[in-house]
Amino acid sequence: METLFNSPEKYKKHDKIVDGYKTHFIEGGFDNNAHLLLVHGGSAALGAGLYRWWPTFLPLCKHFHTFAIDELGHGFTDPPRKEEDLGNVRVRAQHVIDFIDQENLGPLYLLGQSQGGWIVTFISITRPDLVRKLILVDSGSTAGSLVKNEGEADSQKIQEIDGEKMEIGSWELPYFKKIFEPGTMMPKIGMLETRSGIREYTEAFSSNHTMVTDEYIDYLEKTSKRWTKYYNERRGKNFWSKTNVAGQHDMYSFDGKHIREQVHKIKAPTLFIAGKNSCKGIDPQFQLYKKMANAQMHVLNQANHFCWWDQWQDFNDLVIWFLGRTQNN
Repeated sequence: METLFNSPEKYKKHDKIVDGYKTHFIEGGFDNNAHLLLVHGGSAALGAGLYRWWPTFLPLCKHFHTFAIDELGHGFTDPPRKEEDLGNVRVRAQHVIDFIDQENLGPLYLLGQSQGGWIVTFISITRPDLVRKLILVDSGSTAGSLVKNEGEADSQKIQEIDGEKMEIGSWELPYFKKIFEPGTMMPKIGMLETRSGIREYTEAFSSNHTMVTDEYIDYLEKTSKRWTKYYNERRGKNFWSKTNVAGQHDMYSFDGKHIREQVHKIKAPTLFIAGKNSCKGIDPQFQLYKKMANAQMHVLNQANHFCWWDQWQDFNDLVIWFLGRTQNN
């Protein structure tokens, strides 16, 4: 398998200034016309950015002119200027929009995972001129896991998430207990300071732990040294003493509504890919898919939140098929 780690000659690394921020991104597939941008999810102080696409990027480059970006506060891109904006998906989304505009990439194919799924959904709603097709990958933040749906009866208070029955409005998903401090989304104290802790944290999101390779852990050790202390000082105990998990979910809303209540506005053909065994829960994601007018959904078996690792061959084939098909192009 050609990956970002073993085939660095197959792509180019860039650092450019976007809206005053030093922005790191990679680019490959130069001979192809259609632009595809991969938008990663959050990392909760680990700082993991675009290199989580290590088994995906180069296969897609064979078919598309492909880009992947480190968002604000991730990887090797600058943090947001305002401390309170650290991790905020709306601020990160605007940075991605600024990048697309500056590089003149639109209209393009957008693929976003987890919080990156929220970002590309936001772009598709607010800047439809930029989007040809949309792919959402296991995005619990877009689906609103454990958030009550509009018009939902009080009797519909239970969702099954990762094999556990959870009450809607409790906000804290089962996997939180494995990697976060109680009542927060802050990684357990000291967890990201050791190689074994970084591995344990990352394995919480995958079913196929062989994909948590030594090369990827080497990369995460670099991002952790860059970001963990920075996040802990700004979003550590003091931050979480004033903000609960429910309050953290407020950033997934705009114009007075959770983003999932606005996905019907998306006109671009959409593919939703989810892991059947996702720690974010498959049922909320299915409910999100049903709200989309021009969408289809594929569920990958034996796959967790990082489903593009767990079933990497099927995932890559699905993306290539969906973006390459002529219907609704």
